[in-house]
Amino acid sequence: MKLTWMMIVAVLFLTAWTFVTADDTRYKLENPFLKARNELQKLEASQLNERGCLDPGYFCGTPFLGAYCCGGICLIVCIET
Repeated sequence: MKLTWMMIVAVLFLTAWTFVTADDTRYKLENPFLKARNELQKLEASQLNERGCLDPGYFCGTPFLGAYCCGGICLIVCIET
């Protein structure tokens, strides 16, 4: 009997916890790990945009170690692809 009540209380607690921690319980329950991953990807993309890039014809340094070329590759100078 005690085990039954303990199981009922545990299920009610976990259900309440799920609804309290969900962002929007009316439509769907979101996976917090996927949400965190998407936010991290957005952060990385915004940091790449802030870094800036070089136009074709500008010196970029050694390939793969130099500066980032806009819409091209780096072979000592930025080359359009």
